[in-house]
Amino acid sequence: MLRHFFAAPDFLALLRFWNHHRSGPAGPAIWGGDVTSVPGELRPNVIVADWVGEPRYRYIGSECMARFGVDTTGQSVVAALGGAYAAYIRSLGDEVIARREPIFSASVFEVGDELILTGRLFTPFSDGTSDKPTIIMSVQLFGGAEFKLNVVGRFGFVNESQRLLIAGVPEVCRRLEEARRLHHLARAVPTRAQAREWAAIARDLSQSALVALQPYREAIS
Repeated sequence: MLRHFFAAPDFLALLRFWNHHRSGPAGPAIWGGDVTSVPGELRPNVIVADWVGEPRYRYIGSECMARFGVDTTGQSVVAALGGAYAAYIRSLGDEVIARREPIFSASVFEVGDELILTGRLFTPFSDGTSDKPTIIMSVQLFGGAEFKLNVVGRFGFVNESQRLLIAGVPEVCRRLEEARRLHHLARAVPTRAQAREWAAIARDLSQSALVALQPYREAIS
């Protein structure tokens, strides 16, 4: 999943958007809430939530809405997702707000015998009234089965395999550009040399800019 994260242009675009809106190298990312300022190619896979008190969805991109099966705009995260799905997303969002840095998460949703692979990047924004982030903008990508995500909280299981804090966003953006180039080149002309280069990029990022965090573990009743 991490390799797909490196290759997905949406993740890189959101990191750039977040970094562009920072008030300084260590300052918060400030965004006034105008969804039209989000790059058009990004918006179908974007979700925006107000993360104050009970987190509530403000904007759902068209692709995410189609995947989920209903429009959850205006609903609380807990009411919209339910069960382990809500607990997982809430734990991820709370950690992003607390750490004030983007976090990438890879997980598998399981319903019956079907599986959906998911990757999501959560980024924290301030609304400008204080330095504290109160908004989360995320990009979410899916692969595998086609069941609607609104059944996960009721009938499914959530298995988060990886949670990574992105501690050095400018460096990650630079290396993601390299990784994307190698990924596309390797698909066309696979070579061991390219595989070694890609592995070196992943290793360097893991040692410097990506910090492994504790994944969500679903409670067993």
